[in-house]
Amino acid sequence: MLETESLYLDIVDIANAAPAFVRAFAAVATQALLVLLALVCAVNFWRARSRSAAAVTTAALAPVVVTAAYLVSEVVKTLWQEDRPCRARHVIADCPEYGDWSFPSNHAVLAGAAAVAIVFANRRAAWIAVPVALLAAASRVFVGVHYPHDVLVGLLLGAAVATMLPLLARPLTPVVARLRSRLPVVLGRGPGQDTPTVRIPRVPGQR
Repeated sequence: MLETESLYLDIVDIANAAPAFVRAFAAVATQALLVLLALVCAVNFWRARSRSAAAVTTAALAPVVVTAAYLVSEVVKTLWQEDRPCRARHVIADCPEYGDWSFPSNHAVLAGAAAVAIVFANRRAAWIAVPVALLAAASRVFVGVHYPHDVLVGLLLGAAVATMLPLLARPLTPVVARLRSRLPVVLGRGPGQDTPTVRIPRVPGQR
């Protein structure tokens, strides 16, 4: 704990000594990076609409596992109750009110869960999801509202919860496949293999 506190102080000193435009950018980016991950999730879902029912289901469940990760994080926060490191220090961002505990970082949890969910839905999006998630988590230390261990555990917790996505998607895929014919605007029509095949009975004696 003392090592992470020392690292935190070093990072905050660097942040406070940074030019004004860097501090202003960091204060905005720490929130904007999560918005970017949400946009990637949305794009993944939109593109999945032209693919298989399994792809649509996986992309649609991304917000579900991210929300689940957030709820788990809130439970851990309530049980652990670690105070914010920014209470008695000058930092870039506004320090959350007392009772908004520090461990783990909700931002990091959301980032970790979103990155894993995005990769499950579209592996080719890993090049943007993983770096953005890491930057989102690291930014919470840079702006001074979390210790390094808060964001590290947050990333791991979010990623761990998001690994449930394939387990949830498997039983729901047949349901989504059936719903696509009723909700094509929302779920897309998908490729031919998702369309039920109409079998015409063969007439006896006909070749």
